[in-house]
Amino acid sequence: MSLLFFKRALANPIRVGYLVPSSGFLTRQTAKRIDFSKPRVVIELGPGEGCHTRQIVRRMNAESKLILIELDEHFAAHLEKQFAEDPRVTVIHANALELLPTLERLGISNPDYIVSGIPFTIMGRELREQLLSSISQAMGPESIFITYQVSHLIAEHELFDLARSRQCLLNVPPIKVMELRKSAASMAI
Repeated sequence: MSLLFFKRALANPIRVGYLVPSSGFLTRQTAKRIDFSKPRVVIELGPGEGCHTRQIVRRMNAESKLILIELDEHFAAHLEKQFAEDPRVTVIHANALELLPTLERLGISNPDYIVSGIPFTIMGRELREQLLSSISQAMGPESIFITYQVSHLIAEHELFDLARSRQCLLNVPPIKVMELRKSAASMAI
């Protein structure tokens, strides 16, 4: 665990959401779900110190783009330094609630993947609903939302259909990695 992660978790444990960073087993399992056989646009919400980001960057091809949207200014500054030399990576210090306008400013519509471990189950219901709606609105019919969570709560949400789920036991806590697509009901909205 890095000193930065420890400091940010102590400063705002609810926002960070986890007591320790994701394990290498989890980050590899998450990144493997992204198909980089052709150029992709990947959005990562709440990348924190970048443990999942580093795995994604290792697998990306030269034409792919990775947009990191981080609310915590300390994590955002750390990510900017960490990926300053990689033109495929863009760091945005913003709130994921503003996902659609943020992507519109960047000229991005219908990203291929949205990746996030934002701890939806520990946030208030109203905030969770707003955030999930923001993610759904940013998705196109072919977009995949990859999320790692301690429960299947999000997989049962009306905005999404669960495509695939796998448990990662070699993480603290053990966690589910889910691939979600936009539901037919949410496409009608």
